[in-house]
Amino acid sequence: MKKMLFIRNEKAFLPEIEAYIRYFNKTKEFIAYDSSKLNGDFDQNEYDILWEFKGVGGLKATDQILIHEYASLSTGTFPVLKNTIKTLKNRKPNLRVFLNANVKSGFNFKDTIPYCYRDMGIDRIFLQNKTQKKEFDFVYIGSVSKCREIDQLLHTFTTKMKGKLLLIGPADDDLYTAYKDNKDITFTGKVRYNEVPQIASTAEYGVNFIPDRYPFNIQTSTKLLEYLALGLKVITTDYEWVRQFEQKNNCSFFKLNINHFDHSQLEKHEFISNLNREYYLWDNVIDRSNILQKIIELGKP
Repeated sequence: MKKMLFIRNEKAFLPEIEAYIRYFNKTKEFIAYDSSKLNGDFDQNEYDILWEFKGVGGLKATDQILIHEYASLSTGTFPVLKNTIKTLKNRKPNLRVFLNANVKSGFNFKDTIPYCYRDMGIDRIFLQNKTQKKEFDFVYIGSVSKCREIDQLLHTFTTKMKGKLLLIGPADDDLYTAYKDNKDITFTGKVRYNEVPQIASTAEYGVNFIPDRYPFNIQTSTKLLEYLALGLKVITTDYEWVRQFEQKNNCSFFKLNINHFDHSQLEKHEFISNLNREYYLWDNVIDRSNILQKIIELGKP
């Protein structure tokens, strides 16, 4: 069996790595490892396949198959410039994996290196580990950070919205300090991934707060998939990807206008979710990407 190593910084939250490892370890061809669980003690030359989630730079492979995954476009200041730098500076791998066509287009590689698309999926625990007991009105899963404009959500919640808000994920210190004493806002901080479904399902509405700006507005929202898997009603900002998703999956979400929020409109909205949850399970998502077949072909003489 060929040994596959996923390179991950211990602080990086990449649920797809766990999904990949489960997937490849069920095959007869591969056995996969997570570098973050090896305590930094590994020799890359002992592995046949090296898999990196790309920033700038990275490993130099010798006789191994090198896979570069671009799970998102660059964020922060000058994101387009950052994309260009990665395109020009990163080594050429044997295979590239992109989240979707928007991400591939954003990097604009001009070579003929094979590629495939692997969208985000949901873990089966989001179908199994949930509760019917509701303790909160709203839940937000993800980084509670100003770079994602969550400060605007918190301001709107405290001035215009009614109910209790649960925030699941690490929070910026200044945001936590500003809102920790609000009786209607609960911060969990970072929690174990397998605990998220049980905690999040204690709310009625899942909040998909995504800035309507590049690149956030053209990338898959994992939290939205997870809300739907849990059976939550989805409240979302209005942007390109979410409208395409609604149309494709025959769903209807409440669009949150942070400047003109009307609670009565939320109560009247007819939420529709016809999501095929099995379709979005990780194994099925990875199957459709055809990654396995492409890697097998790369290993042929």
